[in-house]
Amino acid sequence: MVKKKIKKGTVVITIFILILAALIIFICRCISLAFTDNIRDKYTMNETADNTFLKSLLIGAAFGKEFEMGETEFNTYINNKYCTDYKSSGSGVDHIMIYFYDDVPSEVYAHIFINGSQFAIHSKLEFSLDSGTNILSVKLFDAYIGELGIPDSILSFILSKISENKEHISVSGTTLNITAKYTYKIKSYDIDLCIEEFIPKDGSVLCKTNSLTGQALKVAVEYITSDEGKKMLSGIYDKIKDKFFSRFS
Repeated sequence: MVKKKIKKGTVVITIFILILAALIIFICRCISLAFTDNIRDKYTMNETADNTFLKSLLIGAAFGKEFEMGETEFNTYINNKYCTDYKSSGSGVDHIMIYFYDDVPSEVYAHIFINGSQFAIHSKLEFSLDSGTNILSVKLFDAYIGELGIPDSILSFILSKISENKEHISVSGTTLNITAKYTYKIKSYDIDLCIEEFIPKDGSVLCKTNSLTGQALKVAVEYITSDEGKKMLSGIYDKIKDKFFSRFS
């Protein structure tokens, strides 16, 4: 009877050790996959464009028509605006590339750091734009950290960490909500530039902004009728008058 109990106890211990060993092997394997970086060529910019992102938006706003922006121009802008140098403390993104496609989801490849640990991540993307609130929503799905597929809960945590203190960005689950509105101040007047269309194409994105013509005229009228504007116009009038009479004196 005692021998049977000893044998049964030995079997239980053996099973427990095997399960524990399998769990340790599984965890080690997951860690190894998470720290694997086989996509360096995907998130590294080999070609940059002049930082003309906002200039392109302004030109589009001047004409009020659709225009295409290439991947290189777009990625140059987001690398300059949202990427930071690696830090051993804190979290962020130091390299990022987005690839646009026409009939299939776009893709993002990035190199991130979280509390000093560095990872390569990639995911598929879906874009949607609410022209009423000027919010561009970017939903991430089918995400990998290294070579390890991750659930939405981990992806949401990563997005929250790397988006901390980022201006105009908020996180909701696995969706990044980006304010697609830029306000330019001229004197004490504001001119709002808003993205109203954002449609991925193969190798580019089709954009459209609000037309600034109406806003610019409104600002011009407000300025001209202000005390400062009246003073400026009076000065111009006096100069023209003096020049005119000087020709006949």
